[in-house]
Amino acid sequence: RLPMLSPASAAFVFVLGLSTCSAFVSTPLAFSARAISLRKASLSAASSRWTAQLGAVRAQSAKSELIDLVLSTSRFGTDLGEDGAQRVEALIASLEGQSKGFDRATADGEWALIYEINAEGSPTLQKFSQNFESVGGSFANFDVSKNEFYNIAKLFGGNGELQATVEFGEVSNADSSRISCDIVDASLQLGPLPPLPLPLRAKGGWLDFLYLDQDLRITRGNRGGLFIHLRPDLLREKMQ
Repeated sequence: RLPMLSPASAAFVFVLGLSTCSAFVSTPLAFSARAISLRKASLSAASSRWTAQLGAVRAQSAKSELIDLVLSTSRFGTDLGEDGAQRVEALIASLEGQSKGFDRATADGEWALIYEINAEGSPTLQKFSQNFESVGGSFANFDVSKNEFYNIAKLFGGNGELQATVEFGEVSNADSSRISCDIVDASLQLGPLPPLPLPLRAKGGWLDFLYLDQDLRITRGNRGGLFIHLRPDLLREKMQ
């Protein structure tokens, strides 16, 4: 014969039973919710990886098309025509979306100019020298150990050279893609004659890096000029 429980004891046993049942029911639900959360996190990470990979593929495609399109011209892009120029701008916008701005290690070294579109505000000397330059004969070479880069333009079939030394600095209170630029020296050399110093100095300029990787550099100056540079080795390979 079972012992009789008092009303208070019976109520306690009933509540304890409900609590135990609740624990057994809620535990699988808790595990299920956690599994769903982990699954969502995994899918989100996979989606991010696929998006990054797709972005890289598109960037590589845009990069290849841009280089081929620019090198199909003979005058730094000035003979592309309106449709070609618009396509160049669209490809640059696509690459700019990769957020690959200025990086000291990547920028260091030699860069050959392949595309130059001067704006109305571009320096007169820059516009003038473009008439005598050729693709593969103009450079903007960085020496990051000195915080300098050197604009070098071979003129008159290589018989002349215009050079400007620019001191640069990383702008801390602006976008990481921008560097400040001060022209501190300039010279013109013709044939075997000694370099002729030029009174060309300018402070307060800047250069925005729209895209930069190991092979390709796209920049826009504070006066609106647009410039595309390639590593000389890649340019020689492309022009063979």
